[in-house]
Amino acid sequence: MEKEIFKQIHEMENQYKRMKRLFIGFVSLTIVGIFGLAFTTTNKFDLIRAKGIIIEDENGKDRILIGAPIPHSKDRVRTDTNLVRKYFASELNPNNKDKYMEWYKNYRHSAFGMVVMNEKGIDVMQLGDKLSDPNVGRRFFLPTGILLNNQKGLEVGGFGTHTFDDGRSGVALGLDDPQNGREAFHALVLSDGTRALILQDAKGKLVLGFGTSKSNLFLNKDSLSFVGIKYFDKKDNLIWEQKMNKTESIKK
Repeated sequence: MEKEIFKQIHEMENQYKRMKRLFIGFVSLTIVGIFGLAFTTTNKFDLIRAKGIIIEDENGKDRILIGAPIPHSKDRVRTDTNLVRKYFASELNPNNKDKYMEWYKNYRHSAFGMVVMNEKGIDVMQLGDKLSDPNVGRRFFLPTGILLNNQKGLEVGGFGTHTFDDGRSGVALGLDDPQNGREAFHALVLSDGTRALILQDAKGKLVLGFGTSKSNLFLNKDSLSFVGIKYFDKKDNLIWEQKMNKTESIKK
C-alpha cells in the first residue's frame, strides 16, 4: 500500500508542476501582450474609460465580458433562468429541476474582471476579483484569481486567494476531474496555517503536509500539530498515516 501511496504523491507533484508551468505561461503571455500594446504607436490612446466591454464572435453572440462588475449579456446562461433550467438543472438535478432552481436563486453571478463564454453562453473561464459562485452551490468567500470550467459549466480548476469577513485569508491551486467534477488535486495554504497537498478520487483522499493543532483538513483531534501523510476513505475515516514530526508532549 505504501508503494501505491508514494506513487500517487509523485503523480501529485508532477500535476502541480504542470499546473504551475501553465499558470506562469498564461501570466507571461498576458504581460507580453500588455507591453506589446503599450509600445504600439498605431492608434495609441493615453486613456480609455468604459463601464464595460462585450466582445462578440463572428456570429454576433456575446463571448467575452469585461467590467467591474461585468456587464449583463443576453447570451449568458447564468443569468437566464430558462437556459439555467435547460443546461444546469437538467444536468445537475434532472429528477427535481424545480428544487435546483430554488437553490439557484441565491447564487452569485457577477465578477470584477473578465468572463469568457463558449458558443452556448456557458462560462468557461473567469479572471479577476469577487468571482461568481460555481453552478453547484454558494461559496463561503469571494475568490480573487482564475477559475476554469468545462463545457457544461462545471468548475474543473482554479488558482487564487480568498479572504473571509474576519480578515483571515488563504491561497489555493485546485484541479478537478473533468469527467465528473470531483476534486482531484489541490495545493493549499489555509488561514489556520495548514499547508497541504491533496490527491483525491472516489475511494478516498491522500493528504500530505503540515497540519496545525485541531486542523480540520488533517482531522487532528488533540492539541498536537501534524507533519506527514494521512489517507482517508470516502467517509473521512482514517485508514493509514505516516508521521514525520517528532513526538510532542501535550500541554495541559
